[in-house]
Amino acid sequence: MAKTKVAVLFGGQSKDYSVSLKSAYAVINTLAKLNYDVIPIGITRVGRWLYYPGNYDAIADGSWENDSDCCPAVISPDAVHHGIIKLIDKCEMALQRVDVIFSVIYGRFGECGRIQGLCKLAGIPFLGSNLEASSTALDKAMTHLLLDEAGVKTIKYFCVERSDMPFIDEIIEKRDKELEYPLSVKASSCSSSIGSNIAFDKNELKAALKIAFSHHHKAVVENAVTGRNLCCCVYENEGLVTVSSIGETVPVESSIDKLNNYIGKTSKFVASTDLSPELSEQIKNTSKRIFRLMDCQGYALIDFLLKDEELYCTKISTIPGFNEESALPSLLEFDGLSYSDILEIMLNNALESKA
Repeated sequence: MAKTKVAVLFGGQSKDYSVSLKSAYAVINTLAKLNYDVIPIGITRVGRWLYYPGNYDAIADGSWENDSDCCPAVISPDAVHHGIIKLIDKCEMALQRVDVIFSVIYGRFGECGRIQGLCKLAGIPFLGSNLEASSTALDKAMTHLLLDEAGVKTIKYFCVERSDMPFIDEIIEKRDKELEYPLSVKASSCSSSIGSNIAFDKNELKAALKIAFSHHHKAVVENAVTGRNLCCCVYENEGLVTVSSIGETVPVESSIDKLNNYIGKTSKFVASTDLSPELSEQIKNTSKRIFRLMDCQGYALIDFLLKDEELYCTKISTIPGFNEESALPSLLEFDGLSYSDILEIMLNNALESKA
């Protein structure tokens, strides 16, 4: 029986490049051990697509793109091709048929729907949500609008467009009584860590908005609420929508390195076992509702903030981290699934639902 051919897309032009490499390394190594025919396709920081046939360790350390055996490769939008076109040299091309595409490219060039739309054009099944759900989930402003309209509580916010900057003083004055400092300022359609800052006064708010606008034309300003950051995974398995256990990132004691000149705070991801049955049920039911409301497919990571017994949805990730220590694999491992089990469930679902 022929092996299932899985093209794993990694890298990309966003600042989440290194995070993507970690996910790709874990995914590719595991799929190879499971006897899949893995086709690694890396995208460099400048946007060059390359087929990478070399040692997988070079993906982990970032040196993969310097391999002389790399060759340009792209997903063909021609549905008859159903695969990847490799440019062997200036005069020779080769078509590599692909059964399914597994993208671990993060940020606005990977989670925004562009890759998913290309896969749809090509007629190739892919893991995760479609173009519409992916782009909506990455857009923080749109997510706020949809969840608020559906009655799902989110943190108090307002949006600012880059074109509003000449009038920013008036806008801040108008909103001043609605929100309380400190405020969290985020670029709307980027990863949470990109273009995000905390502002403690009006001047810092204006500076933070300028930084956010360097990444996207729209910014979201929220109350910087602190509390417990909880999350769970909603995923499809054999036609059923399943919700994982609930987990959270907790701090670990600070540590001093061997030279005694650096203090580093570390954290770890753990199961949230102290939640009341009622709160756990609320989180799981709300997560499943959000998954359906956003029209997600395959899997999604739903993040919440718990503050004074109030629960706020803060983020929906349609392409979560996939290294073995990431939240999604950790949550499903709490439920008794191995990392290999998780990848096979996701792959089988993609092949069946998008066939």
